[in-house]
Amino acid sequence: MTGPLAPGGSCEWPVDVQQCAGWDDHPEAVRDLAKVVAGHLLWMLSGRQFGLCPTTVRPVPRGHPGVRVWRRWELYLSPELPGWTTFCGCPGLGPVVDCGCDRDVQVSLPGGVQQVLEVRVDGQTLPASAYRVDNRRWLVRTDGGRWPTRQELTAGDDQPGAFAVTYERGVPVPAAGRWAGGHLACEIAKAAVGDTKCRLPRRVSAIVRQGVHTEFVDPTKLARDGMTGIPEVDGWLAAVNPYGLPRDSVVWSADLPSPRRRTS
Repeated sequence: MTGPLAPGGSCEWPVDVQQCAGWDDHPEAVRDLAKVVAGHLLWMLSGRQFGLCPTTVRPVPRGHPGVRVWRRWELYLSPELPGWTTFCGCPGLGPVVDCGCDRDVQVSLPGGVQQVLEVRVDGQTLPASAYRVDNRRWLVRTDGGRWPTRQELTAGDDQPGAFAVTYERGVPVPAAGRWAGGHLACEIAKAAVGDTKCRLPRRVSAIVRQGVHTEFVDPTKLARDGMTGIPEVDGWLAAVNPYGLPRDSVVWSADLPSPRRRTS
């Protein structure tokens, strides 16, 4: 079972609820909400590592109307004279001449690209055989054509002058993550209907009953530690995000070009 897109956060997070007794007895609205909430929580608590997000971008050329050229300088050692040399080229396009590229045969997509769903040029959908994806990032034209060097942003995705790429971005949720999501969704659904067997921690610190003193874990502390209080879920979270990081580290520069992404 796959939960729908969670507004403002995670994308599809499939959950396996086969182990949840009484799941089908809950109202459909409760089941749907439990899956969305469970997926969103696990997406955040796992460091936003997993989940496939459908996205549409409108690549916009910047500067030279072709592929961005890279260049680097490296120190070389020679028996005669040490000095510096330069290397340049286009990622994945083979030999280059005068630091130039085979123009307009590839564009960079915000990664990682899991699967390209559709490519439209001037409102026409290209066949999947017309392109490929390299390194989960580069959309490479393979049919002898070229990607547009101009982008009419006032045109719709299906209109002349538009260049739009729709694809799934991210990392698929592993089987263990789907299993953990099912356990969490199960307990969320129980909480929603007031089931006393719900295992989600409550804000009760201790209970004394018939001389027996029982202490409970503070749920706010669990949240700060990136845990849920459900052993099956927390074991998986500890394995994939042992340091409780909110997200992966990234290196970003304002000088790097990026496609325009459609958000509404």
